[in-house]
Amino acid sequence: MEMNKFMMTMMMIVLFSGVLGQKGKGDSCINRLSPCMNFMNGAKGDPPESCCNPLKDVIKNMPECLCQMVSVKGSKAAEQAGINVNEAQMLPAKCGQPVNYMGCLKGASNSAGYSIRSSSMKIFLAVASLIFAQVL
Repeated sequence: MEMNKFMMTMMMIVLFSGVLGQKGKGDSCINRLSPCMNFMNGAKGDPPESCCNPLKDVIKNMPECLCQMVSVKGSKAAEQAGINVNEAQMLPAKCGQPVNYMGCLKGASNSAGYSIRSSSMKIFLAVASLIFAQVL
């Protein structure tokens, strides 16, 4: 188990240092959603404000983050990490902020005119961050 943690830590260091040249939207997005991890793993009841407030901020200011997590590649990796993808997709509605994930399709725009582009590497980094958080 310790070896797995070490390998995951090393992988994340290499990925974040090599790919995220600018100080990270990707990592800050995942960090903001960390209070919601229990509710993406099937926790019952309503999520607390400590989860919903950061989630609302991510929906408003970083919609690409949510798209990365619900993509096909992201969903498979999230499931492997033990995250219930259906629960994760329902989390915004539980916080009173329903999201139309159709806006995540390549070239689609959300109501603010933000063009959401898919990027395999960004998706991988977002999901790898979630996996990393689960391992630690």
